[in-house]
Amino acid sequence: MKKCDCQEVKEPVILNPDTEGNADEVIYEQIREKIEDGFFEDNPVYDKNSFPPELKKKNETPIMNEKTIFADILKAHKLPEGKFGLLRVLSGKVNFIWEEDPEIIYTVDSEHPLVIVPEKLHRVILNGPMELRVEFYE
Repeated sequence: MKKCDCQEVKEPVILNPDTEGNADEVIYEQIREKIEDGFFEDNPVYDKNSFPPELKKKNETPIMNEKTIFADILKAHKLPEGKFGLLRVLSGKVNFIWEEDPEIIYTVDSEHPLVIVPEKLHRVILNGPMELRVEFYE
């Protein structure tokens, strides 16, 4: 796997959930604003991770679109230990975030699939019409 070359956040947003709400909701709203403002149209970030060579494809989801996508894909979730995913967008594009580093928002399209590593919280963010599927490897 590629070593992270992430930059440290200088002034992180820290919220008191008792008085200021859920930080997850605030972060998601900030991400949504950047997407709606078109920030990632001019500044796409693509995943560069790759699979360990010994993995074999085990199964895949059906092809889903913006109306039929499984609701859990749009929420924070993770793959179990030992299971990798490959997010393939067949048409359109989606955004993807790792919950531990939500300031980096990946663009996933037909030319740039994304490797999903096990045991790491992530979510897909829709931003228009699309078709995708997720392949699973062990």
